[in-house]
Amino acid sequence: MSVRNGFLIIAAAGLFAAGCATHPGPTAEITRARTLIEQAEKSNAQQYAAVELDSARNKLRESEAAAKRGDEDSAKARANEAAAAAELASARASSARAEKDAAEVEKGNETLQREAARDTGTPPPQN
Repeated sequence: MSVRNGFLIIAAAGLFAAGCATHPGPTAEITRARTLIEQAEKSNAQQYAAVELDSARNKLRESEAAAKRGDEDSAKARANEAAAAAELASARASSARAEKDAAEVEKGNETLQREAARDTGTPPPQN
């Protein structure tokens, strides 16, 4: 092989590698969406935000299908939508848990106030 042919092969390989580096597949977006969905599942989003969690799962499936077809733009877009839906599911689950906890604390406070009023013989405060 001549030096010229060797140089051409190296240049072609370099161009190919550079082309692959400038157009990464949607794997980062898909991985992020999967991670956020897993986090939402662990935060009991199925109980508090089932619609949003199901939407995230559906968008992830669409993203994976688009990636298999080679439609990187669509795959990235659906993966980003899945990530957003998963974040929304997590936020709604957190909010619902916080509301439930606040209601329990309020109920506990009311019980304590009644008990304290009963012990002292004063009427309980009215809300």
